[in-house]
Amino acid sequence: MLKTFTLNTISHQQKTPESGLIYWNVTDENSRKRKITGITGLSQQGFIKTVTSQHRRELPLVEILSQHGEGDTFCIDFSLFNETFGYVPREIHPESQAAPPPANRLRDSLRALFQIPFR
Repeated sequence: MLKTFTLNTISHQQKTPESGLIYWNVTDENSRKRKITGITGLSQQGFIKTVTSQHRRELPLVEILSQHGEGDTFCIDFSLFNETFGYVPREIHPESQAAPPPANRLRDSLRALFQIPFR
């Protein structure tokens, strides 16, 4: 599964003297925005010395994000990683199914509650 990402922004929050959280805001080839979080290990001077992924499935993405800066575009192939760790290829954000408008759900619930027939 080959994906292309553009790195929009990077931010870091120090949580303890030894660790923090790094956030990458990216956009994929379908213009979908996504936020990836990594856990950082900090040196005594407060510099980032290690970065690990918060979610195991994002490990290859975090690894490559650590090597890029804002504005960079890069491709990553998740196929070998998915195969090695038994992940089934999937769409990051599957297309959502159309849900009925909220007004219809409310109306239908009230009709069911009061047993009013549909017309």
